Amino acid sequence: MSRVLVIDDSPMLVELTVRALTAAGYQASGAQDLASLDQKLTEGPFALILMDVNMPEMFGDDVVEYLRRQKKVTAKLVLYSDISEAELAGKTKASGADGYILKSGGLEAVLGGVMGLIGAPALGVPAAVPPPPASATSDAPQAAAPAAAPGASTGLKAAPSTGGRKPRILIVDDSEMTARIIEADLVAKGFEVHVADTADKATKIILKKQTRPDLVLLDVRMPNVNGEQFCRFIKSNSLFKGIKVLLCSGENVEELQRICREAGADGYIPKDAVMGNLVAKELMPPGGGE
Repeated sequence: MSRVLVIDDSPMLVELTVRALTAAGYQASGAQDLASLDQKLTEGPFALILMDVNMPEMFGDDVVEYLRRQKKVTAKLVLYSDISEAELAGKTKASGADGYILKSGGLEAVLGGVMGLIGAPALGVPAAVPPPPASATSDAPQAAAPAAAPGASTGLKAAPSTGGRKPRILIVDDSEMTARIIEADLVAKGFEVHVADTADKATKIILKKQTRPDLVLLDVRMPNVNGEQFCRFIKSNSLFKGIKVLLCSGENVEELQRICREAGADGYIPKDAVMGNLVAKELMPPGGGE
């Protein structure tokens, strides 16, 4: 049996993890709270249950006891978190879980950990999936910090097509006006542009090969999207290794530089510089420059 259940309060993380496990050949599904967890348990036994440690309604290490004692679950129970490895290892031991996986290791750590605990799926694992590490833990480093790339415009010139198509850009911004202004400028330069104002919409665009961008132009602070977390998730997963992430935000330069270092973004552009450049271009007389 190769059924895996992923429990996390983040819809984006659940969807991406489930898709990665499914692509590897596992029968994966997700739950975001106790109600949906109980519903999933009625659908049949699981070989492994992967659970986030810190969730608003419940803590993963408490769920271990709930599943073992009340639900009599025999599946492998694995804690999954971005807390320090020492703390996560302690929670794993105290709760009686079968192992743990660090979120900083990305999807490769999840696939490797799952394979290490329950083996490859019955139908075989695609060759592209990396071999499992020695244990279900992972301390893989995040992407190396890139050099900051401030500029006075979007920094994106007209480019030749990529693989027979136009270069593709995803703008993630909760301001429709800002996104549409930048979109119009990029379309005029020959890019294919998609726009998303939530993590769910952005995730769906990235997951589909037909819309997967070459570059994500990402606002950092939005009500519906944790831009820093979204950037870290993209840059830490080999499924998206070809995607560049450029921060486009009103945050101060020091904060953008920090996020570039810690989340692995490829560079940044202060949003006021982008908008100022576009406005100046609109006011420029014909023949006055680009």
